[in-house]
Amino acid sequence: MSTREKSPPPGASAAPVRADKVLQYTRLAVICLTQFVDIASLGMATIALPTIKEELGFDEGSLQWVLTAYSLTYGGLLMVGGRLGDIFGQELMLKISMFAFNVFTLICALVPNKIGFLVARALQGLAAAFTIPSAQAMTKHLFPDPDEHALALAWWGATGAVGFVVGPIIGGLFTSLVSWRWIFWFPLIVEGLLNILALFLFRKQSPGSAGSLSLIEILERVDPIGTALSIPGLILLIYSLTTGNIVGWSNGGVIGTLVVAVLLLVAFVFVEAKIARYPFVPKHLWKATDLPSACALAAITYAVWQGANYFLALQLQDLGFTALETSIHFIPLGVTAFLTNMILPRFMSPKGPRIVLLMSWLFAIAGVTLFTFVHSTDDYWRLCFPGMILYIIGLASGYYVSLVKVVISASAEDQGSVAGVFNMALNVGGAVLGVAVLTVISNSVADQHGGTLLVEARLRGYQAAYYGAVTWAALGTLVSLYSVITHYKRDRKDSGSATSTRSSIDEEEKGSMSLGKSNGMSEHEEDGDSSGNKI
Repeated sequence: MSTREKSPPPGASAAPVRADKVLQYTRLAVICLTQFVDIASLGMATIALPTIKEELGFDEGSLQWVLTAYSLTYGGLLMVGGRLGDIFGQELMLKISMFAFNVFTLICALVPNKIGFLVARALQGLAAAFTIPSAQAMTKHLFPDPDEHALALAWWGATGAVGFVVGPIIGGLFTSLVSWRWIFWFPLIVEGLLNILALFLFRKQSPGSAGSLSLIEILERVDPIGTALSIPGLILLIYSLTTGNIVGWSNGGVIGTLVVAVLLLVAFVFVEAKIARYPFVPKHLWKATDLPSACALAAITYAVWQGANYFLALQLQDLGFTALETSIHFIPLGVTAFLTNMILPRFMSPKGPRIVLLMSWLFAIAGVTLFTFVHSTDDYWRLCFPGMILYIIGLASGYYVSLVKVVISASAEDQGSVAGVFNMALNVGGAVLGVAVLTVISNSVADQHGGTLLVEARLRGYQAAYYGAVTWAALGTLVSLYSVITHYKRDRKDSGSATSTRSSIDEEEKGSMSLGKSNGMSEHEEDGDSSGNKI
């Protein structure tokens, strides 16, 4: 007697799938919002600087450290944060670093003196440096499917761009309407809630390597020599370049610090290439993938982005906008960057990244060039607004393509290290090639026209800085062109190898068939024998 099995009702099996998808994208939202808070926290303090100066007793020379203390530790420890995530597991590292970020943010909100405040800001940047690489690497673990992962990276890039633009606006609103302390209470509340969610959402740990290693092996994989060279090298490099723009480049301390930084970083590159047993990025990734060109493009992208943003903010205020009005006029940047990141993955063809990469720099060059013609607040809608739209479409597109190139260059086990190197390239590109180098150009031109105390001289300096940003964008075009040509040659070579292999296989099959026939075996016998073997 046969019984007929009842089929499950329609949609019964779809419900768990939908629930898994909701959980998957909820985890992605936590990761992306964590990056949003970390990046926005740097910008929130920008507009609050005058108020912080008065309440905590900073002078003009030390006020820059409110921003620099965060950016120094953030930029200097990104690679270490990425490696620790690979060793101990990305989920564990994310939860610990989020908790640390909340603790140091709380101290910033409460501390009554400038020394304690600066120490807390530096530690806040350290926690952010450990958070970002792990969060980016987790997108690979959450979305193993390439198409879904591409969309996840789009959300990742979009929230980072929005945080970069919205941070100063949030800071301006809190400083104007409540208190500057709320630029720390707000991220504390948001990231505190995200930290609680992370404890429940990320219970399953990604496969870190620490469980099977001894303490000595763990220390080896942290790359102690590389760490000892890279952290002080990057910190001293950023410090010397930011300080040189304030105290002057003839200052002996600035020159000495810059020389030491360069020597440390040269030694770091040598150690990573020749000596390190476990370099921050495995050596084969530098040779056989797009990682070098992607990191170079990332650095140039942020050089143009942060450089143009920095001088455009100064220019609009010199032309008559208040600090808060200037921040509000930057909203189109955030909206356009978000939309670009959302739309691009859905319409990009298999060969699309190469076209997008080249076109992105042309958009950026056109947009920044328009800024050079802005001479009054009346020029905002006529020149500044379209310039913003053009250059952010270009840079957001270039950033997304570079991010995808980096992620696909590494296995899941190396995602943290690669994310750390990539984000370090972004940070150094923005702080060094963007703000620091372009400030030197701007101040030099301003000095030739009467000094930085004159508004007209400063405006000429800003114009020169824009031309410097255009030069960086032109360099980005050349690097992109080199990358496209390299890809084309690699594809031709792979195609030729595949054709040659296919021909060899065909020749072998023909030879085998001829041999069978010469031994008196008919095609039918051959098929029968083959069938018998299969059975």
